[in-house]
Amino acid sequence: MEALGVYDVPVANEAGDAALDRGPIHLPDTQMPWDEGEQKNIYIAGHRLGYRNTNSRLLFYHLDRLRAGDRVAIEGRGRVFEYRVSEMLVVDPSDRWAKAPVRGRDMVSLQTCTPIPTFEKRLVVRADRV
Repeated sequence: MEALGVYDVPVANEAGDAALDRGPIHLPDTQMPWDEGEQKNIYIAGHRLGYRNTNSRLLFYHLDRLRAGDRVAIEGRGRVFEYRVSEMLVVDPSDRWAKAPVRGRDMVSLQTCTPIPTFEKRLVVRADRV
């Protein structure tokens, strides 16, 4: 993610605060880029501030700076899956619909807490596969 300056960061395929504190997580109940089907929402969450000496530190600090058309790439299973930012949402932490697939879209969603310093909401940046 050139606009974020994030490169070569491993993403854990597990949920939970302990995993998130170590670095970004892929929510296991969402799709993977290589899964079959045309309708996907690969959901990745990361801390805005995070913890020193971990992959969580400031990972998504500038997520709000992404703009339509910015490139997001996910590498896995020997392939690179490329996406382009299409929209930005601010949702409540309880808004589970944000991680659900959207009809006709193959996308990745990147989530972090917002606004600084209250972190009462969640910023979700969606990017569609190209």
